[in-house]
Amino acid sequence: MDSTDGYLAFGTIRLARISQDGSNDQWRMVGSDANDREHAHPCPALCLGEQRQWLKTQRLPHTSDNHASLRVYALPEDVSRSSRGSVKDFRKVLKFLADFIDTTSDAWDGRHDPRTPIRTYREPMSSQEESLFYIFNTLQSPDPSIDNAGSCVDSQQSMADIFRDSIHGLKTTLYPYQKRSVAAMLRKEANPAKSIDPRKPRFQDLNGTEFYFDIHEGALLLNPYLYSEPRGGILAETMGYGKTLICIALILATRGHYPKVPEGRLNILDKQVNERTPSLLELAAKTIKQAGIPWKSEFAHLEKAGYHFEHCTETLDKYEAKFAEPIFHPMTPNRLGKKREDCRILRLCYATLLIVPPNLLVQWQHEMEKHTEQDALDILVLDSSTKEIPDYKTLMRYDVVLITKARFEQEYRDDDFNQGRRLGQERFRSQLTELRWLRVICDEGHGFAGSSYRTNAMAMLDKMSIERRWVVSGTPSHSLHGVEVSLALNESQHDMGESRTGSIQTALERRKIKDTTREEVKDMERLRVMVVKFLKLQPWANQKGSDYADWKKYLAPFDAERKRRFAPALRVILQSLIVRHRIEDIDKDLYLPPLYNTTVYLEPSYYDKLSMNLFRLVLTSNAVTSERIDEDYMFHPKNRKFLNDLINNLRHSSFHWVGFTEHDVTETLRVSNTYLDNNIDRISDEDGALLTEAIMNGQRALNDPGWRAFSFFHEIGVYIQDFPEHAAQAWALHGEDSTPLLLGTVQAREAQQFVLKRVDTDDPGAGLTGAGLRAMLAARERATEEQKTRNKTLSNNNGKSPTVGAVEEPKVKNQSTSSSSLSSPPTIRPPTKSATALNSLPSTPKRSLRTSNATLPPSLMKTRILGFTSAKLNYLCSRILSLHTSERIIIFYDSNNIAFWIAEALELLSIKFLIYTNTLSVNRRAAYLATFNNAHTFRVLLMDLKQASHGLHVASASRVFIVSPIWQPSVESQAIKRAHRIGQTRPVYVETLVLRGTLEEKILKRRKQMSNAEHVKAEKSLLDDGTMNGIIRGEGFLKIAEGEEKALNHGRKLLDVPVPLFERRDQGPGRGGGDAESEESDLILGLEDEDKHAAKKRKKDNNGGKGRAKAVAFAENEAVMIPSPFTSSIPPISTLDTEEKGQEPENPTPGSKSKPKKSVRITAEVPGSELTILD
Repeated sequence: MDSTDGYLAFGTIRLARISQDGSNDQWRMVGSDANDREHAHPCPALCLGEQRQWLKTQRLPHTSDNHASLRVYALPEDVSRSSRGSVKDFRKVLKFLADFIDTTSDAWDGRHDPRTPIRTYREPMSSQEESLFYIFNTLQSPDPSIDNAGSCVDSQQSMADIFRDSIHGLKTTLYPYQKRSVAAMLRKEANPAKSIDPRKPRFQDLNGTEFYFDIHEGALLLNPYLYSEPRGGILAETMGYGKTLICIALILATRGHYPKVPEGRLNILDKQVNERTPSLLELAAKTIKQAGIPWKSEFAHLEKAGYHFEHCTETLDKYEAKFAEPIFHPMTPNRLGKKREDCRILRLCYATLLIVPPNLLVQWQHEMEKHTEQDALDILVLDSSTKEIPDYKTLMRYDVVLITKARFEQEYRDDDFNQGRRLGQERFRSQLTELRWLRVICDEGHGFAGSSYRTNAMAMLDKMSIERRWVVSGTPSHSLHGVEVSLALNESQHDMGESRTGSIQTALERRKIKDTTREEVKDMERLRVMVVKFLKLQPWANQKGSDYADWKKYLAPFDAERKRRFAPALRVILQSLIVRHRIEDIDKDLYLPPLYNTTVYLEPSYYDKLSMNLFRLVLTSNAVTSERIDEDYMFHPKNRKFLNDLINNLRHSSFHWVGFTEHDVTETLRVSNTYLDNNIDRISDEDGALLTEAIMNGQRALNDPGWRAFSFFHEIGVYIQDFPEHAAQAWALHGEDSTPLLLGTVQAREAQQFVLKRVDTDDPGAGLTGAGLRAMLAARERATEEQKTRNKTLSNNNGKSPTVGAVEEPKVKNQSTSSSSLSSPPTIRPPTKSATALNSLPSTPKRSLRTSNATLPPSLMKTRILGFTSAKLNYLCSRILSLHTSERIIIFYDSNNIAFWIAEALELLSIKFLIYTNTLSVNRRAAYLATFNNAHTFRVLLMDLKQASHGLHVASASRVFIVSPIWQPSVESQAIKRAHRIGQTRPVYVETLVLRGTLEEKILKRRKQMSNAEHVKAEKSLLDDGTMNGIIRGEGFLKIAEGEEKALNHGRKLLDVPVPLFERRDQGPGRGGGDAESEESDLILGLEDEDKHAAKKRKKDNNGGKGRAKAVAFAENEAVMIPSPFTSSIPPISTLDTEEKGQEPENPTPGSKSKPKKSVRITAEVPGSELTILD
């Protein structure tokens, strides 16, 4: 063989004799799929390669006469290019041979075992097989240095400021890992690195020489292709570790920096005829603007020394740097000769466009106020469809344009700029497209990567010119989340030392190998949208014909034959884009208070058992009478939707359930008894006993007056001790005077209000009997009307299903006759199709009665609330009563009815609360979060589990209650991380309430046993898990002891401490008190709601001087209302002086620079006027 200098020891082709008896000397090449294809040796491709001197081969004997080895040496494309001929043909040869090349040293030496499979370049070593989750969690942490800023002097200064803790305007000290993240983001923006073409991973030949080989196209290189990384990426620090602060620090560090004119574009210089010689100031200002010098940050530094630059700033505002962006379109002028635009003019702008989910808008404003000094940033807030975006000249004057995603999408019009428009033709053009933006930051950016990437938001971003692009999300996709988030589900996860490190490593190794199929494909598609469509990463974003790279070809986890394959480019891509620290590196810099996640097992109350047994009655009756066959059987595939609804409602019944009517139960018993009578001879003993037990439990419910009252009135019961005897029977929910007295929570609250309204009279209890009669009569009339409506609906459906009470969520509404309700949220739609809505779910406490110094009579003072008929509600209320004065509490619920019952109980106990639900407006939700986090008035927050989304910051809460076990681990992790995050200063206690011995206990146990693949399969419904499905089918009845209904809650205590019914506890934080207006003023309102609230006060107040609009200055612990004129004459950027507060704000980070508390300048644009918000 000739010299192999310059050739790579590419690998070995195994040869096998065609005739095993040695009768001939014909050979074949053994490939990785030899059973499917055979190729004789020498093959045409190999001969062509040797003829063109692309390849050289050397044959080695094998210990077996029927086998041999053929060494293959390959000449890379970038060596001896002048004499190699067609590269395209060479690639075809290597692409063909790729399935035959054995890369092992044994085959190279002729010592391979013919029985072992071939390891080709397509097949990874076992150590290289990695899941997307494992790659994400093992990316290298950022390690930038002060020298990484590139050649730009301004970027070098910014980098130095970051590492020296001297970012101008930032009053919060960054943790070391946060500084590294900010510096890494700045390096990517100012000095993007070159990365290896991910299509050509690095390999080593058999002699140890490194080379780069594209397996799919056959491209072989000795030196790598390099692509510039994008100016941006994905900030993916784990949930709750300060991504918002990192973004604010980056904006401040680069304040006033201008984007560069894109490559291939030329600056446009204004042609001006000067009537006079320009002054030196004008010439300097024009030069500064054209050169893109960050004058704003320079002036800010000098202003601290006492200099003022108003005249300089006015002169700089007269000039703008701009360039022409070509518009390419295939259309030619029409017959009239009208030409289309061939370019558009863009102006360089130093602003950052910050796109956030609507519910996080106020949170961003608060974070900016908390972490920045006064006047550090000029911020424009755009959050409502009624607000027109200012012209581009106004936009250019702001450092940050904070806009909700919904408002941003409204700017899109379907008139693609690339089509051009005829000159003189007027069409809508968003002012956002008139600028070359410095950067765009998409908070919770995974929302941009939905099932269809062509959303209005993505289309609008395509129209805009942006230099730097960032996606901010702790979970860019379903599998891309930190391993530490999964650890939040572990009970008593409080040891932050070696055991935590060991747990992290164990969890990583457990999920190193890909164990799911469907979810991987979805994750890769979401990642593709972010990488290709938003970040424009080369070569994946290249157009066809311009070094186009097919994402699916190289990165799909499965090939065309659905076989798993190795995608080495994936780690390269993620490492080049993602800024994220490994959790072990964060732990070195940050101590997060411990997290205690426990499960609280409660004994179910009598009525809890009764409700859950009725669901079992329905399932048992259906299974036995349908004989578990055909479509009548609830578990038949066609009944899947109804079964899902039934199981969800069964889970909700562990708190309380009023969905069954007497008619439902009676009809089910009739069907069961009829079947039992007609089939007594052929029914199995097991089914006979099961159906008999079901009938007994159904009859028990019908015989119980309390259950009948709950079912009729749709109420939850409360036990009252020492209720005034003369009025007890009038108020009793079931019409019977019992000890203790059983009332509905709504009726108990009405009785409470009746007495407290008359507290100043000689006898506040006078007329209590009549009030009770009237209240119960009104409640009975409402319930009767609802029952008629329900019966009419059933008759329209032919009334054929006795299981309707199990698959429909009941209609629960506020039955209070009080006219002082503040139930502002609209109707809440329950999750099931046939369920009716809650007519009123109070999102703030209803108007409380003012406290009087009058003393109640002894007969009323001794009346006590003992507890409720729900075991979970008793436990919740006891814990809230003992904790809410000293800690903030979040209660996660998954049913509107549960929220209503908790709210009614808290009202009865005089505990102020907020409900964060989907029926509230976006601004209202944001105001509730801000109020809960910053004010002392409301210390209990009820939050819909569906709303516990990414990005919500509720670190003020140290107690978290989950009323029912959550099936999806990822949802529970998200809920927990709302409180256990940076900014948390207390240990966080999470309690999940579970009724012992019930289905939900088995659900929780099964969830802990499931693998990740099983969780993915059953993500939408627990019925998709075969084991859980079997558990549900075999679930039995809860045992009810004889006489348990007569013993108060079977001897178990209700509330830890009985609470007086007729005493308003208005003093102290978190207690009820004040009227509706004062409670409304306790809220920290957003821009739009504050405007409406101010207008409402102007209308109500006869004193015009007191009816002006309000500017809200958000202090750390309270809302300070500062009057400001509501007039259109306020300039676009304005400042209102506010009293400086010397107090130091709460600071979750290592320290805060001791400076007086001031405000960030935030202006909200309103048509015809401007409302300046000091936030």
